[in-house]
Amino acid sequence: MKKMILMVCLFMPLTVSIPAYAQQPYSYANQQCPNVAELVQTSSKDEQELLHALRTIVPKLYPDEEHNEWKAEYVHFLPNIKQTYFQMAKTFCSEAVAERSWIVRLRFPKLLPSTSLSEGVIFLAKHKEKGWIVWYRYK
Repeated sequence: MKKMILMVCLFMPLTVSIPAYAQQPYSYANQQCPNVAELVQTSSKDEQELLHALRTIVPKLYPDEEHNEWKAEYVHFLPNIKQTYFQMAKTFCSEAVAERSWIVRLRFPKLLPSTSLSEGVIFLAKHKEKGWIVWYRYK
């Protein structure tokens, strides 16, 4: 009986403290969803403009040395794909935000061959005043 109480006393703090140290796999770049009224309606015709904006955005989001080389592997206007990524954006913010958003999946070659470490995913939208903004970042 004493051993059982001792075991519970020793292992109880471990089970309580684990969630406190768990790290979320994503972060909201602006800590909140964008206001839909402040977003510009874009279309797949804006892809080149977005790709150009990524040259400034990505180094700010990923400033460390291993991220200084990158490639945009997957760039899509979310309303055109209406799949998992659209549903994620809809769940995170709203359907109205998802309807004005893009997804970009990035590859960081310096972190290969690890697929999980070398990939980043961001959701972006175009703000009326601020231009392209990242409102969600996964890794």
